[in-house]
Amino acid sequence: MKSNNKAMLYEAVSEFIQLHAFDHLLDNELAQLKSLINHWSHAIDINETKELTEKLVPLLSKANFFVESISPAAIQLWFYALSYNEIPIGNMMQGFSNSNELV
Repeated sequence: MKSNNKAMLYEAVSEFIQLHAFDHLLDNELAQLKSLINHWSHAIDINETKELTEKLVPLLSKANFFVESISPAAIQLWFYALSYNEIPIGNMMQGFSNSNELV
């Protein structure tokens, strides 16, 4: 079941990349995200997975939900994938609300 959860997150990240939710990242950040998610999805050791997850969270939290092409279904998949993989979404939502406040 754990591999299914990893596949779900890999799919969600891939979809968000295709939907341009990470276009604002620098080239090296996007390359790092792709590399980390690929390595994370193939990691078997629980300690390695945890270490890679800690590195992924700051990059995953940079997703832009206000891209025109992102649908509610894509956002729902994103949050399901994060929660099923026990990736803390609380900090992401805090950053999300802080960066999107009306001025």
